[in-house]
Amino acid sequence: MKLTFLHLALATALAIGSAAPALAQKKGGDVVIAQTQAPPSLDPHATSAQAARNVNLHVFETLYARDENARPVPDLATGVTVSPDGLTYVFTLRDGVKFHNGKTMGPADVVASIERYRKGGASASLIGAIDSVSATGANQVTMKLKSVQSTFLGNLSSPRAPIAIMPAEEAAKDIGKAASIGTGPFKFVEYKPDSHVKLARFDDYKPNPAYKERDGFGGAKIVYIDSVTFRFMPEAGARDAALQSGQIHMNEAGDGPTAKRLAGNPNFQVIKALPFAVQVLKFNHALPPGNDLNFRRAVTLGIDAEEIMGTAFPDIYRMDQSWVYGGSVYHTNRPLLKQDLAAAKASLAKSSYKGEKLSFIVDNTRPNVDAATVFQQQMAQIGVNVELKVSDWPTASGIGLKSDQGWNFWTHGFGIEPFEGPVSAMSHWTKGQGQRVADPMIDAWFDKINSEMNVDAQKKIFADFEQRMVDQAIALNLGNYGLFQIASTKLKNFKAYRIPRMWGVWLE
Repeated sequence: MKLTFLHLALATALAIGSAAPALAQKKGGDVVIAQTQAPPSLDPHATSAQAARNVNLHVFETLYARDENARPVPDLATGVTVSPDGLTYVFTLRDGVKFHNGKTMGPADVVASIERYRKGGASASLIGAIDSVSATGANQVTMKLKSVQSTFLGNLSSPRAPIAIMPAEEAAKDIGKAASIGTGPFKFVEYKPDSHVKLARFDDYKPNPAYKERDGFGGAKIVYIDSVTFRFMPEAGARDAALQSGQIHMNEAGDGPTAKRLAGNPNFQVIKALPFAVQVLKFNHALPPGNDLNFRRAVTLGIDAEEIMGTAFPDIYRMDQSWVYGGSVYHTNRPLLKQDLAAAKASLAKSSYKGEKLSFIVDNTRPNVDAATVFQQQMAQIGVNVELKVSDWPTASGIGLKSDQGWNFWTHGFGIEPFEGPVSAMSHWTKGQGQRVADPMIDAWFDKINSEMNVDAQKKIFADFEQRMVDQAIALNLGNYGLFQIASTKLKNFKAYRIPRMWGVWLE
């Protein structure tokens, strides 16, 4: 089964259908973007944090990427041939692709990168079906699967913690230790964790000749600006002031009042991106009382999700508690969580909780702190004593991704997974990644949906997964939120997507 021609035809159709108007592109300039957090790592295999993805997907590329509508399309590969039994994938690589260190990418780099990710990548379960990966030609890589995986190209193209291709010598390093050397349209310049990341245009970059326009994370990545600087500015007021004074060109996460005030100003463009993420509230199942279903159910019954969402994300939220976004064929119109204080207190009385102070870790962005604060107040109504522990994102995520760090609750955005689809959404809860203790039913359903070829059967599996998330109170989906992306009108041809793409844009 040859997939190359299908993807090229699709890419061409999309490019023709979405061609930009003829505009006078201008080369040069440094675009400055304010984002709320510093990346916890610039090793693309190490983290699924949005703050890292913003940077890393300018520097690194993948064999297959997601297009504007989240469909997998060739990127560093020109295409793939799949064996009749669905177990062997032969990828042909693009010719002459350069790494930022001047080395030409070859099959050995691809093999080393995939092997590294399989062993310790942040979303390694996505490619857990791979049995072997090997170089089978001068420009060819073959992956053999243990079993048929209907979602394999989708998994391989996941941008969440991207399965990025890096030089083999970097892939030999431990996870978290690789240098920022990729094949992308921008190269790494510097990272100051308390200030910014700076990238510069990679002048030896050759856009994928199969495309004419940008298309999601793939397409033609044509760079006009000289450089882009991502500044870390957790305070909303500081970001607004910097935008209005001209210190930055774009605020990636503006607030509602500022968006309304600047909407009619000819110096600014306001872009509403909704949905952008699910607001998730996690329990640590590895520590009491999070290991007690009666306690988790008490918390679920004790919250008013819309009060939390309305406070944290005024003017840009939607009450939707499916784990994929509306518009997906897998989306379910799930009943919304309903607060029942009497039932919450009754369930709490049956639990092991005895009034002890519980730790709620949260990063210092205003929406997450607001969500945690409202939750703290709601829990007080049923007799649960919650203490907030606020830190920066790298600290909070470093604690939350470990079972024994003394945390009980954690809230943050869950953005790229619902965009990618059910397998990606489910993968965060496989092997206990999100809740810190494995759930055998979720693990079994994850394996089943990966091998199921029938879409209706996939829908049933995903609906069962969503119901178990509710029945077992694995974690709480509070609703969807969006972003107001506010930019100077000097930034031309910008289009909102999952990251603030700086290819295809220029400064006036």
